[in-house]
Amino acid sequence: MGPAGLVAVTVALWVVSRAGDALGVRGQAWKAAVDLAVDHPLGVGLGRAGDAVSAAVPGGRTFVHAHNMWLNWPAEAGVAGLLGMVLVTVIAVATAVRAAREKSVAGVVGLAALTGFFLAATVDHPANLDRIAMLFWLVLGLVMAEVPGRWRDAGTPVQTPARSGRRARRR
Repeated sequence: MGPAGLVAVTVALWVVSRAGDALGVRGQAWKAAVDLAVDHPLGVGLGRAGDAVSAAVPGGRTFVHAHNMWLNWPAEAGVAGLLGMVLVTVIAVATAVRAAREKSVAGVVGLAALTGFFLAATVDHPANLDRIAMLFWLVLGLVMAEVPGRWRDAGTPVQTPARSGRRARRR
């Protein structure tokens, strides 16, 4: 339900954002971000979505970002940026689900954290703040470290050193 839920929420918010001023200023920002992404398929440049959205929205409001991470990426980095973030999202969620199914605490907590982050990203751009972006990458790294890569020698079992009841002497 996680990835499908994210897609459903994103599509629903996009549809609502196209319905005039149903979402107020946020809807105006989303419409401007979609228009920017359509007009600039390579994006307007990293960190420039806020200025571009501000220029497109009437009323002299100032925006720092598009108030939706999924719309901010194509506005700033174009289709390639959006595809990159979607790829990171799919791999992260799939890895967290796999770890959670294997009864990993890090997998369960990571899945909860990533789901919360990605759902919040539909109505804001949480990665816009350095501390939240750093926390996202930390959680992503922990989740990815929990599940071993399959690209290595899948046929060779990993050998772990035998443990004895005694502590190893330090030299």
